[in-house]
Amino acid sequence: MKHRHLLLFPLLCLPFVLFSQVRPALDYYLPKINFNPTIPIPASYLGYEVGEWHVNHDQLVGYMRELDRVSDRISLQVYGRSHEGRPMLCLTITDPANHARLEEIKNTRSQIVDPAQSGKVDLKNLPAVNYMGYSIHGNEASGSNASMLVAYYLAAAQTPEVEQLLKNTVILLDPCFNPDGLQRFSSWVNSRHSLHGSPDPMGDEFNEPWPRGRYNHYWFDLNRDWLVVQQPESAGRVALFQEWHPNVLTDHHEMGSNSTFFFQPGVPTRVNPLTPAHNQELTAKIAEFHARLLSENRVQFFTGENFDDFYYGKGSTYPDVQGSIGILFEQASSRGSVQETDNGLLTFPYSVKNQVLASLSTLKAVGEMRLELNEYLRDFYKTALDEARKDEVKGYLFADNRDLPGRELLSLLMRHRIEVRNVAENATVNGQTFSSGNAFWVPSEQPQYRLVKAIFGRQTTFQDSIFYDISAWTLPDAFGIKWVSVSAKEFNPQWISKQTGVGLTSRYGVSRIAQPAYAYVIGAAGYEVPKVLAQLLEEGIRVKVAMKPFESDGQKFAAGSLVISSEKQPFDEAALLERMNNLSVELPVFAINNGLTTGGPDIGSSNFPVVHSPKILMLTGEGINPEAAGEIWHLLDTRYGIPVTMVNAERFSEVNLLKYNVLILPDGSYNKAPSPEKIREFANGGGTVVALGGVLRWLKNANLAALEFRNAAYDPTGRRPYEMYDEDRGAKRMAGAIFEAELDLSHPICFGYERPSLPMFLGDTLFVETTKNPYATPAIFSKEPLLAGYIHLKQKPLVANSAAVTVGGIGRGRMICFAGNPNFRAFWYGTNRLFANAIFFGNLVSGEAVEKK
Repeated sequence: MKHRHLLLFPLLCLPFVLFSQVRPALDYYLPKINFNPTIPIPASYLGYEVGEWHVNHDQLVGYMRELDRVSDRISLQVYGRSHEGRPMLCLTITDPANHARLEEIKNTRSQIVDPAQSGKVDLKNLPAVNYMGYSIHGNEASGSNASMLVAYYLAAAQTPEVEQLLKNTVILLDPCFNPDGLQRFSSWVNSRHSLHGSPDPMGDEFNEPWPRGRYNHYWFDLNRDWLVVQQPESAGRVALFQEWHPNVLTDHHEMGSNSTFFFQPGVPTRVNPLTPAHNQELTAKIAEFHARLLSENRVQFFTGENFDDFYYGKGSTYPDVQGSIGILFEQASSRGSVQETDNGLLTFPYSVKNQVLASLSTLKAVGEMRLELNEYLRDFYKTALDEARKDEVKGYLFADNRDLPGRELLSLLMRHRIEVRNVAENATVNGQTFSSGNAFWVPSEQPQYRLVKAIFGRQTTFQDSIFYDISAWTLPDAFGIKWVSVSAKEFNPQWISKQTGVGLTSRYGVSRIAQPAYAYVIGAAGYEVPKVLAQLLEEGIRVKVAMKPFESDGQKFAAGSLVISSEKQPFDEAALLERMNNLSVELPVFAINNGLTTGGPDIGSSNFPVVHSPKILMLTGEGINPEAAGEIWHLLDTRYGIPVTMVNAERFSEVNLLKYNVLILPDGSYNKAPSPEKIREFANGGGTVVALGGVLRWLKNANLAALEFRNAAYDPTGRRPYEMYDEDRGAKRMAGAIFEAELDLSHPICFGYERPSLPMFLGDTLFVETTKNPYATPAIFSKEPLLAGYIHLKQKPLVANSAAVTVGGIGRGRMICFAGNPNFRAFWYGTNRLFANAIFFGNLVSGEAVEKK
């Protein structure tokens, strides 16, 4: 018996012992060729071999700076900073002779994408551009660790093949798309690293805590931000892309540990129809290079499954709508040092090696296909212009120049090098008037025609019913602005300014108020009203809100307007006047000199209740969607300047809720639920609860909200092949679509809106019944609500006339419930104000106008 135990013990320990003895050297990753001995290998800088530890961002930056210092093949550029101030790097790697003419190469490439000039460009002697990006998800770290080896290879390799590659190619190497996420993840995994590690997937090393390193500082998925450009990391990358017009962009990721290795093409039926077929043909041709090298190294892989090319906000699809080839790589993730998987032990060095191999195969493909890829880039823009001339839609009008969302959309379009013109004469289309000086024109007939279609299109029919990400993202709808597509019959060229570029006028033509007034009014409309309100309240200024419209001194003011009386303020009249003349944003302020109004309630009426400064607590942690929580944090912190106390739900029982008057419950499953009784106590005491998305199910089950849901009955359609199971199940998932909601403009939750309908985003099959109380559903989806995107036929009638926002009541408190996400990915400007109103004005909703539990 003793002998059997002695024999069994070393066998059980074999995986740990074997891994602890393996020290991956340089030749494990790179071909056995001659390297320049003056170029430092990564291990000489790091003090350990790549793969022994997870490199942190500071080390990664340091090594890349060292390569820049010693190699004449490399120039390093800091193209931006992350939220946490970390440098975003791009290494331009090419032959020294090309370095001497980089501006010339860039200028020539800008001519390729201009059909008016591209015919004159000599493509035979023009280098291709290969943009290689790693680890946009910070906890998919094999990419960034591999980037050091790829950079070293390109700096130090001494072979005719590499020298020819560098003459024919300019490589833009970004070692880490997500510095903050990588730093967070590497700190966690290295702090759990053992010399004799356990590969048990249950170990802490493989299970980082919420929110995990996937996201950036504000918990955004940066691989959904290429098109909408709401994060600083994305802004820098997009500028780099538009500066160089690369032929290929590679995006190195990781996937589930029990997988193998994926490279594109993806699922053929899930390619965006704006992407030319030749794009996929070239992707398949490049894939042959990957397949050959991976097969030579006995790496298991697959293509054509799971991943798609539909949403243009990802790193592997954003290039596809701009004449480039986006390529996604997905490596099975070891997460830590070594992990047990269905395919055997998966080590971190092995994950890194496969990312290196995919990088090398891409380099070879781009080098050999240089001329073909440059021809495709040129032809992409020529054919785009041809298609634009045949399009019945001549362009798009949008407004307005005054409010922030209109200017933000304008800025976004210009980031993508999309042509925009001022509207020179008033234009009326479909009953909507777009005023001169306050509206913009985006012509279809321009080189970026396909990208324009992707931004302004409203697609509702699809070849496939399964989406890896959202199925709709119409940006003028998301930004909540007035816009219209203009047909050839409707178009009048006199509307449009003859001058290229865009001239911006003063937003509101705000003038200073000369004398102290009885009171000051800030109109209800305006995206930045919550920001100003928060600032005034923080300074102790007493602000009231008009619950009904009123007129004074010849001005009409809508419900939701802010009123600041001169009486009983912390400032004297002169100081208050100075403050009103110096708001932090350009919003009009009106002076009122008599409390007796000429219409509506008088200024001293109870219809002008005091607005209280929000003291916000938001739950975070396991069971809560990090992206949803991050979107709220980002909105309140960066746009409204409102502090928010974030508390992990597991510590909720320790919180003294008397310090807060608003509790935010972001979307999530709440499988580690906070105490329902504590939330009930908070609401009974007069607190406002703002709940979004999936938490509504938990609130109903916890008996906290009087909610009812609509559910689809998916009747069997007879016998089905087993192979269709995944597709049938996927078709019932609503990945994200846009629906029209009708607003009650008199309701405090809808204060500040001027149009009665509003596009809203739904990303879940959560369909809420309207309330029994006729006043408690301030936003309801219309009878035919689908504006853009995919929804299952069984779900379509469930959205119609369902509740978008409801207001419930517990005791003296209010519970504002959003069926969808009003803050989606920071680009859904249009519904941000609903969310802000819930915070500021939710407690002002009458107790007789709420759905009682």
